[in-house]
Amino acid sequence: MIKLKNIVFTILTLSVFASCDKDKNPQIEILDYTRSDVTNQLTANSSLIHRVYSDTTIQLHPGVEETDIHFMDRNGHSIHVFILKADMNRPEVKLQPLTPFGSESFAMQTIPDMVKYVNSDVKVLFGVNSDFFNTSTGEPRSILYLEGKPVRTIIPDVRSYFGVNKSGELIIGDGLSYESEKDEIYNALGGYHTLVKNGERVGQTDLTVEPRTSVGFTKENILYFVVVDGRRYDYSYGISLTDLSEFMQSLGVSESINLDGGGSSTFLINNPLGSVFQVRNWSSDKTPRAVANGWAIITTN
Repeated sequence: MIKLKNIVFTILTLSVFASCDKDKNPQIEILDYTRSDVTNQLTANSSLIHRVYSDTTIQLHPGVEETDIHFMDRNGHSIHVFILKADMNRPEVKLQPLTPFGSESFAMQTIPDMVKYVNSDVKVLFGVNSDFFNTSTGEPRSILYLEGKPVRTIIPDVRSYFGVNKSGELIIGDGLSYESEKDEIYNALGGYHTLVKNGERVGQTDLTVEPRTSVGFTKENILYFVVVDGRRYDYSYGISLTDLSEFMQSLGVSESINLDGGGSSTFLINNPLGSVFQVRNWSSDKTPRAVANGWAIITTN
């Protein structure tokens, strides 16, 4: 199911002189006011979005969909955000960690290359980057668990992680909770700032505006991955951690953390239009960056 939203930008030119062009702003005519469920949810629950220019929703699989929203934020900035929504109650929809070359060794590889090493008996629907990492060695900054095996167990108190426990439940933890939870972790990759905890936004001290990647889930077991593009003012300004926290809470998540962002942010889908992998977001590095690890949403049928 594909829902495309149309926008017409009409620029009224009153003079052929460039100096006069600078004094005029484009007038934007919205031709279709219907919006996706995700966009309606965000605008209803948050003041972040001032005006929606367009949104597109693509169903990747029953219960798994991608929504791309272009909007003006409350400060007048252009923002492009990409949202993956997955119903993890569906038995055939699974979360799988991605590592370079499908290995336990520390290295760096792009997300489009990592998905090539996923077992051929499953279908990859989506891929995204995860942990911060040493850019020389590829060693992640937080923990790494693969199918119950602890590959890296070092985690500072301020760092976080996301994954699945041995009971199949989605989990988010941090350096303070790790010791009490580590024996039950099945798959986990690291993150950094906690954005939402027990349904409440967490205050942030880092006020920088950057491209961001985040993850969160609801009490109803709905999983969200979000990538906000940035560092390109005319296309997408970026987002602060404070606003990202509000954004994630507006999606209804009970728990959420910030993942590696900047040039690492990568939002990959298996586009059903052509059954091809497509990086949907615009990387501030111009091309996908080689990263330490990531997540895939897969289906077993």
